[in-house]
Amino acid sequence: MHWIINEYIEFRPVLKKLTSLKNPEVSVILTTPASRCLLLLLEASPDIVLQQDFFKKVWEEEGMLVPANTLYQNISIVRRGLRAVGDTDQKLIATIPRKGFQIDDGVRILKQEDIIVKADNTIELPAIDVPSSDEPEKIAVSEDEDASPEPVLTPTSQPLPGEDENRIKNIFLPLLLILISFITGFIVTSFIWYRHVEPAFFNTYTLIETDNGCHLYTINDIHDNNNPYSKYKSLILDTGLSCKSYPWVYFPLSVTSPTLTALACKNKYTTESSPGCISLHITGINRDD
Repeated sequence: MHWIINEYIEFRPVLKKLTSLKNPEVSVILTTPASRCLLLLLEASPDIVLQQDFFKKVWEEEGMLVPANTLYQNISIVRRGLRAVGDTDQKLIATIPRKGFQIDDGVRILKQEDIIVKADNTIELPAIDVPSSDEPEKIAVSEDEDASPEPVLTPTSQPLPGEDENRIKNIFLPLLLILISFITGFIVTSFIWYRHVEPAFFNTYTLIETDNGCHLYTINDIHDNNNPYSKYKSLILDTGLSCKSYPWVYFPLSVTSPTLTALACKNKYTTESSPGCISLHITGINRDD
């Protein structure tokens, strides 16, 4: 048995095949559910096939439960197949909102039985070559608004889990260790230098006296009897130096320089790494007085 639709489309339900009668080389193989949907529509024409009837006869009788969207997809497959082999934009299947579907009123359909006349004039139904169930069902349809392109997945090369993290560790860990070693060495060296370098410059200075809380240190680098100690002491104390704040005072007794330079410190210079000193410069002194 087969169906002729609008005189130029042949539908063979057993083969699930639509063929163009104008160009027999053009054919479409429908999916099994789509072929059953079309057969229900043709058998019920011109009546409406309700959605419940589609679900029951196409899927539920085969032990399957499907959503409404599956029905719409298979009706879309049928429509595309009819347009492909019929080479027409005519609406062949009509949608009845909230009810179901039907063959359009303007479509002419004809049901025919397949018969074979033998040489002895006997009639025999022909054997039908049914495609093996192992063969995949295929649909050749034209591109239209119902077609929904399937995404093409291409393999991409991705790093293994943890590979990026290991690469970062291998690069930056040695650099970090070098940086830490450099900083540590710098700190230790600086600490040792500040703690153990003796300020030996004033070790040769001698405490002469303590006056009003000022410990006066000097070095005698003159080679005659003209000792300017008392004069230099007076010049230094007359600057307004606070012996309470800067009790440790160091100055030379040289008479060859026109400037007297003294160092006044908060702590003893020879015992503290940071004595906290200030410099006093007295110019224009007359060492011949």
